[in-house]
Amino acid sequence: MIKYMFQFIESIRVSNWEPENLHFHQLRMNRTLMHYGQQPYLNLIDLFDSTCINNDNVIKWRIVYSLEQIIDISYTDYSIKNIGSVALANLRGHQYDFKFEDRGWITTLLNTAGADEIIMCDDGVLKDASYANIVFYDGANWYTPENPLLEGTRRAQLLLEGKIQLMDIRLSDLKKFDQVKFINALMSWEESPTFQVARINMSTV
Repeated sequence: MIKYMFQFIESIRVSNWEPENLHFHQLRMNRTLMHYGQQPYLNLIDLFDSTCINNDNVIKWRIVYSLEQIIDISYTDYSIKNIGSVALANLRGHQYDFKFEDRGWITTLLNTAGADEIIMCDDGVLKDASYANIVFYDGANWYTPENPLLEGTRRAQLLLEGKIQLMDIRLSDLKKFDQVKFINALMSWEESPTFQVARINMSTV
């Protein structure tokens, strides 16, 4: 398989044979291509093939694409990650403004953290988890970092619906919150796992 200089991915939830949040995924793909000087050439609704799905489980529809062409399309069952431990991790200047296929440095951060999941921070500002945006609950409202590592499609939907609010969340703010919820495109709000903030390992940054 040819390896292009830039390879990106979109992971889309398919439930009951219907893809979800296509509008937000399409916007992100278009923004990605236009940022690198390419006109959008992908239309997600035309790419979806329900005949590739043979059960009614939640399906991860994954598209790998470059600036020039589609590289791979796959449909696989999706299972929600079990999170028994969470640690903080320092970004050390890393950026992930677009959904690149190469996530090696994120995997390395996770593997060296000694926890099931990490919450990444940069100069004391909370950003994202390794596979999800993060949302914090203060007993009344849910808040998500104003400037995450990557702006997720589920996050965009929840902001539009008014279920979550933007906030500049710093390490010093963690004491204000009871829970953190991990949200991504493949999990509904109700399915998204939560974790007690008091149990986060903060000695790792």
